[in-house]
Amino acid sequence: MIDYIFIFAFLMFATMALYYLYERYFTHKSRTTSDLYLEALKDLLDGRQEKAFSNLREVIAEDSTNVDAYIRLGIILRENNKPSQALQVHKDLTLRSGLGADLKTNILKELYHDYMDLKEYDTAEAALKEIVDIKSKDRWGLIKLLELQKENGKWDDAYETAVRLLKIEENKSKKPLAAFKFHMGKQLYKKREYHKARILFKEAIGFDPLNVDAYLAIGDSYNDEGRFEDAFNFWNKVISNVPDQGHQVIERLKKVLFELGRYGEMNKICENILSHSPKNLTARMCLAEFYEKKGDADLAEEILVSIIDDYPDDMKSVIELVRIYLEKNNNTKIEQLLKTIDKKLHKKDSASRKSESQTV
Repeated sequence: MIDYIFIFAFLMFATMALYYLYERYFTHKSRTTSDLYLEALKDLLDGRQEKAFSNLREVIAEDSTNVDAYIRLGIILRENNKPSQALQVHKDLTLRSGLGADLKTNILKELYHDYMDLKEYDTAEAALKEIVDIKSKDRWGLIKLLELQKENGKWDDAYETAVRLLKIEENKSKKPLAAFKFHMGKQLYKKREYHKARILFKEAIGFDPLNVDAYLAIGDSYNDEGRFEDAFNFWNKVISNVPDQGHQVIERLKKVLFELGRYGEMNKICENILSHSPKNLTARMCLAEFYEKKGDADLAEEILVSIIDDYPDDMKSVIELVRIYLEKNNNTKIEQLLKTIDKKLHKKDSASRKSESQTV
């Protein structure tokens, strides 16, 4: 009987001891780390980084499985100009086994920021690539990857990333891809690989028929090869396909027509541009120059007067018209011109001040 009492007493004592140990070392610890973690998060929200850092260090000292606490600890280090230490904290986390996709991509995102702060752009790009490998539809990762590739001139890679991004955004338009094809072509153009460059420029136009830069670049490549007729034909397409931007090819066409001995066609080209864009300053100036060179100063004068009527602050047209009047020894017209310009500019300035006062 005594043996049973002794055994019962021993079991009671052992149970109480185990309960005490559980309360002391398990329940209390769990409650403490949880409270510290929540307090640290609150500190971060309130901008108390130093206190949050201290609490997070206590959390991971007692619970090394709290990966989020490590991530946030690294962020605080980086935001306080310690990217190398932040990198080490985040890098160590990647060595852990059993990380889920969400947790791993969160760590990689912080690694990207660490590498960017350290100006290790290739490694930052590698972190982003790993993110989109884990989650092929991670829009944040693809956008950041695209930005980095564009910034570093990796246009071939950027094109592939842009294709993936458009796909997840369900954007059926290929127009945004035109810029990438153009830049890919420019890289080949700079290496004087003109034929290969033109293929890419034409693909850019296929994606965006209004991509003026691609038209210009194709003409430039032909011009560099001495294929002036081909250059003329392609630059001329800007006028027919993107008439509002026709003025961008005027100087190029002037030079190539001179090389071809066909400068006399410039008036038709300018008039073609003006038929689509009547107020086009560049085309009108070119037309005035053409007629002056042809010896028709009166027609050149007429065009310059109309330009100044629309653009009284365009000094180039004013100087050209004054020069014509000087050649004609017509000082009266010069005085009238200057008075007219002064009146128009004064009127324009008054209208501008009135508009500003109404806005205020």
